[in-house]
Amino acid sequence: MKFVPGIASPLPRPPLRVGMLIASTSPTGGGVGEAMRSLALALHHLPHVSVEIFAPDDGQARRDFVGIPVKLAPVRGPSWFAYAPRLVPEMLESDLDVLHVHGLWMYISAAAQRWAKATGRPYVVSPHGMLDPWALRHNAPRKKLARLLYEDAHLENAACLHALCRAESDAIRLAGLHRPVAIIPNGVHLPAAKARPAPWRLEMPREAKACLFLGRVTPKKQVVELIRAFARCSTRRDWHLVVVGPAEHEYEPDIRRAAADAPCRDRIHVVGPAYDEARASAYASADLFILPSLSEGLPMAALEAFGHGLPALLTPQCNLPEAFDYGAALEIEPTEHGIAAGLERMFTLSDSERTAMGMNGVRLVSNVFNWDAIARQMADLYTSLAQPEVSLSA
Repeated sequence: MKFVPGIASPLPRPPLRVGMLIASTSPTGGGVGEAMRSLALALHHLPHVSVEIFAPDDGQARRDFVGIPVKLAPVRGPSWFAYAPRLVPEMLESDLDVLHVHGLWMYISAAAQRWAKATGRPYVVSPHGMLDPWALRHNAPRKKLARLLYEDAHLENAACLHALCRAESDAIRLAGLHRPVAIIPNGVHLPAAKARPAPWRLEMPREAKACLFLGRVTPKKQVVELIRAFARCSTRRDWHLVVVGPAEHEYEPDIRRAAADAPCRDRIHVVGPAYDEARASAYASADLFILPSLSEGLPMAALEAFGHGLPALLTPQCNLPEAFDYGAALEIEPTEHGIAAGLERMFTLSDSERTAMGMNGVRLVSNVFNWDAIARQMADLYTSLAQPEVSLSA
């Protein structure tokens, strides 16, 4: 019998068995891991979906997945590729209906193909911005070789590619890929309660205001340019710049040097990574969020900042035009001069104007980036690939 939306199925359906495949379950994995975890948890609450997570075991602490099974496979060889021969057998033993791959350029791409060849079942690939032009130019020789050896085959054999926004869909086509593309954004949960102040906030004067950068500290995020731009605004002595996130090893000396050279060095705080409750405390302790990135899929940190009611400064490359439409953010150019100009504009706003922007951000995530609605969209996508005769959204 064909399933008709809105009419109950005559027989109960078995759960749709979904596997999430990712290179790392560690909190240090950045926004890709956080997005995958949040999606998995939202799917876990749907009555007709079961979720399992698979990853190479990188030897680091893993996130709490609140009851979702996590299966890790030991890594052999270099960590940058994360070859884990037990990964495919683990997925086969779980008898999955569909596999969702998060990220590119590592062994998980080859593992997904091997699983699909063994089962004849579909997989979805979320590049998470890794096919954007800037991302492809970064470490270009290694990525060209990876595409030749396994990555193009991985992408072209996917049942569907998942883009977080229209700009990422366009980047996928620009990269020469022709598979169907589903555009479904990341989401965010609104905080249930106000988090405790972060330790760095308690060290500031009571009247100080904090401009927060939160994310992986890499050249793509332009943190050195941000520090220099903030130094241009050094007359705004009530504002402090706080950089929160794990720093790329080769980039960290540049960050420390830029902060030490700034005339307002006493108001620049490079505090390292923050996860879980500490991450929420960072947002709760800030007055402004900034992401001067050159390339993003759909940044989880920006969505989380909106959920915490923070006004924001974003580049167009953050791929959040909705933030500008809702009046939740000001647009900045991805240059030191453009960042400084944006900071000056935001600093000249009144507290009430910034608060209004923050409330617009809360409204944005409630209306557009709601995980519950996004999980239902994603479940419908999985079902259309694995069980095309039924629909989970009925």
